[in-house]
Amino acid sequence: MYEKSTIVLANTITAQERATECSLRIAWIFGKHKRSFTDAEIVKECMLETADTLFDDKQKNEINDRIKQIPLSDSTSMTRTELLAVDLMSQLDQGLKKAPCISLAIDESTDSTDNAQLIFFVRYYDAGEKKICQDLLGVTDLKGRARGEDIYGSLKSMLESRNIDIKSIISVTTDGAPAMVGRKKGLVARLKEDNSDMISYHCIIHQSVLCASLGDEYGEVMETIMKQVNFLRSTSALQHRLLRTFLTEVNASYDDLLVDNNVRWLSKGKVLERFCAIRKELQTFLEDQNSVKAKAFSEFLKDNKKIESVGFLADIMSHLNDLNVKLQGEKHTISNLISAIQAFQKKIELLKDDIQSQLFHFPRILEERKDETDTKYV
Repeated sequence: MYEKSTIVLANTITAQERATECSLRIAWIFGKHKRSFTDAEIVKECMLETADTLFDDKQKNEINDRIKQIPLSDSTSMTRTELLAVDLMSQLDQGLKKAPCISLAIDESTDSTDNAQLIFFVRYYDAGEKKICQDLLGVTDLKGRARGEDIYGSLKSMLESRNIDIKSIISVTTDGAPAMVGRKKGLVARLKEDNSDMISYHCIIHQSVLCASLGDEYGEVMETIMKQVNFLRSTSALQHRLLRTFLTEVNASYDDLLVDNNVRWLSKGKVLERFCAIRKELQTFLEDQNSVKAKAFSEFLKDNKKIESVGFLADIMSHLNDLNVKLQGEKHTISNLISAIQAFQKKIELLKDDIQSQLFHFPRILEERKDETDTKYV
């Protein structure tokens, strides 16, 4: 009798453990895909329907009973996610304690509600796994101002709470903001007071974006395009719907325009790419509108010189975006990034020669000139 009782108890515990493990795995998937916890019960419903369809009566009843044991309420899923987060943070802290040296990447930004946030990424060598790891160290709110001393204080507080010795930080990467790289009061200067051997780096993507800033002529063209996109997308919901319907009816390459987001460095290139693809359809749509702004934008699209400038911007932004993507992602070393930059510098020389001759690397300019030539002979 005792043996039977212990067997039943062991089976029960095992079933509960498996149900808990399933709950954790599902919570992990929901967190990875940023899904709402309230959708977890739908997963269980889908699993039950699947079991009813795939299995016979005996198997079906057993499997359904086990599925029903999996706790998947929204509160349970939230608790499971919190447990996973604590466990991941614990693993990261253990890895950092064992790491001979670590490096940080720090960025400050403001969200849509005007809250200043500071984000820290860490890279270190994991001796157990024998590989270089990188992860999100943490995110903190900046109360009030975002000066160098405020950022420094937030970083020091995080390092102390995680028991990380500032002497173990061998390098720090930031953007070019004065609060970060100011000679006397910037974050980097303050960190070097604590650790004089620390190496500082400037974000290489941020540098490439700064180098790609537009002059007056092309800046004016870009501003006009952005105003036109905002006019078509945001002036009224009715006009936006009419635009989408029109683009669908004429079988345009895209059924809508993209809106530029200054926070995303790839944004302008994507906006220009789509704008050029449906430029002729946009011109037709604007010609049918009665407003003064629509007429002005329509005249802009008829100006061959300005449209050629738009094509140049779209082409050159495409090349810059290709470089930008190569500089992103994991497992890149400084030598890899420098090689990508140097290769692009040589590519610029090729582009300078090409724009004065064959235009192989500027297809949109070539297309605009071809259209202009065809129009002359019509």
